[in-house]
Amino acid sequence: MESQMKKQLIFAGMLAVAISPLSFADHNHSLAFSAGAFEAFDSDQRATEIGIEYRFAPIESVFNLIPTVGLNINDDGAYWASAGVRYDYGVGTNWILTPNFAFVGYEDGAGLDLGLGLEFRTGLDLAYKLTDSSRLALGIYHMSNADLADDNPGSESVILTYSFDL
Repeated sequence: MESQMKKQLIFAGMLAVAISPLSFADHNHSLAFSAGAFEAFDSDQRATEIGIEYRFAPIESVFNLIPTVGLNINDDGAYWASAGVRYDYGVGTNWILTPNFAFVGYEDGAGLDLGLGLEFRTGLDLAYKLTDSSRLALGIYHMSNADLADDNPGSESVILTYSFDL
C-alpha cells in the first residue's frame, strides 16, 4: 500500500509541474495517440502498447520546450503515467525531429518488472507534417530507472503516433 501511495504522489507532483501557468502560450495544444511495441527488441517480452499524450503549447520563455502528460498501457497489464518535455526541431519543410524526456510512474501488471515504480523515459521521434495541424511520427524510446534500484532491465518501445492540434 505504501508503494502505491508513493506512486500516486509522484504522479500528482509531475502533473502539477506539467500544467503550471508557464505551459500556456498563444500556440495550440495538441493530442497524440500512439501504438506500437513495448520491449520491441526482445521477442520473449514483447507486448503491444497504446497511449495517449496531451502536449501543451511550447513555453516560449523556456526555449520553446513542450510540456506533456500521458498515459500508456500494454497487453501484459502494465500501465504508466508520464510527465515530461519535448522539443521540436525542424529538419525540412515537412519533417520534425523531436527529442523527449519524461518522468514515469510505472506499474508492471503481469509484464516486465522494471525494478522501480519511478522510471525515466528518453526518446526520439521523426514526424511528417500531414497538415499545418497534424503529424504522423515514428518514435523510439528507452524507459529505465537509471540504476536507482538493484534491478534495472530497461525497456525500448517503437511507436507510431498521430497527433493533431486542438
